[in-house]
Amino acid sequence: MDGIREYLIGVVAAALLCGCITAFVDAKSTTGAAIKLISALLMLLAVVRPWVSVSIDGFLDWAEDMGADGAGFAAAGESMADEAYRASIKQQVEAYILDEARMLDCELTVEVILTGDELPAPAQVRLTGEASPYARQTLTGIITERLGIKREDLIWT
Repeated sequence: MDGIREYLIGVVAAALLCGCITAFVDAKSTTGAAIKLISALLMLLAVVRPWVSVSIDGFLDWAEDMGADGAGFAAAGESMADEAYRASIKQQVEAYILDEARMLDCELTVEVILTGDELPAPAQVRLTGEASPYARQTLTGIITERLGIKREDLIWT
C-alpha cells in the first residue's frame, strides 16, 4: 500500500512541476517546445518508472507458486471428494442392509468395509446383533445376491 501511495505522490508531483514550468514558457518558441518535450518525457518517466522496475522473473516465480498452490488445493479437493464419495457409498449400503434387517425383525448393527479401488465397492460386511436362523439366512441371501458380497465376507457376531 505504501508503494502505491509513493507512486501516486510521484506522479502528482511530476505533473505539478511540469505544469508550472510549461505555464511560464512560450510554446511557440524553439526553447518553449524543447521545455515542453522535456516536461512530457519527465511525466512519462514518472508514470512508467515503477513498471520498468518490475522483474519478469519475479512474476514468473509468483505464477509458478500460484500454480503449485492451485495444484495442492485441487489435490486436497479431490481427496475430500473421494472421502465423501466413499462415506456416501458406505452409508447407503449400511442403510439398505439395516432396512432389510428391520423388515425381518432383526436389531443389528452393520459395518461395511469398502475396497480400496478408485471406484469403491462393498468388500466385507460385519453384522452384530440377534437374528433368527431364518432371518440370518434370508439376510445373507439378500446381501450376497443384491450387493454381490461373497458369503465368506459376511461376518456375523
